[in-house]
Amino acid sequence: MRILVINPNTTQAMTDEIHHVAKAAASPGTEIETVQPKGGPRSIEGNADEVLAAYHTLDVVAGSKGKYDAYVIACYGDPALAACREVSSVPVIGIAEASFHMAGLVAYKWSIVSVLPRVKPLLEELVARNGMEKHCASIRCTPLTVLEIEEDIERTKRMMVDEGRKAIDEDGAEAILLGCAGLGPLDKWMQQQLGAPVLDGVACAVKLAEGLHGYGVTTSKVAAYKDPERKELVACPVSLAGVYQREAAHV
Repeated sequence: MRILVINPNTTQAMTDEIHHVAKAAASPGTEIETVQPKGGPRSIEGNADEVLAAYHTLDVVAGSKGKYDAYVIACYGDPALAACREVSSVPVIGIAEASFHMAGLVAYKWSIVSVLPRVKPLLEELVARNGMEKHCASIRCTPLTVLEIEEDIERTKRMMVDEGRKAIDEDGAEAILLGCAGLGPLDKWMQQQLGAPVLDGVACAVKLAEGLHGYGVTTSKVAAYKDPERKELVACPVSLAGVYQREAAHV
């Protein structure tokens, strides 16, 4: 199968790192391609960033219809996830949602450990939107910006383990979710340090995409993720204009 992994920000180094993590998680025979939008913010750390990234991510999905068996949106805010499901005929997996469900198979309570404190309200809304409040023990943040993760990896590792231990010891977490796509390479190392499951959303999403494809299941077009209604778009990308002007698909 072919999976397109989309890093919704525009930092090539992060896209390359996400590609490495996704490839490592993929089964033999799964082809991974990883891209970033042509426009948008260098990192996603707030609501405005997320809206800009979502628009460009939707353009990527709409413009590549028919080329892939699944998509992975590799940002822990899951930007444009529902919108991408409307314009896609194959599964679209968000890394946060994937990690929530995967963690729930091995732990009753889990905590998210992420970057700047300003992302905490966004993550709280994301947890609530997915109906996961009773399973989320806590959301813990470090002082790190997204682009600082790789600048001093030893500092990053120290901060992440410290917050992970607090989540387990003080909050009752039984598993830790890495709340940024750029943190993916730390999963197995942190798991050894903490003695509890540590899940990277990119890896979770790749495995779930493979499972859906192998099972022959794709996104329902019955109600919530129906194709967009036919209408004229003004000053929008050609990819989206094509989606809005085509005949509605039926499943």
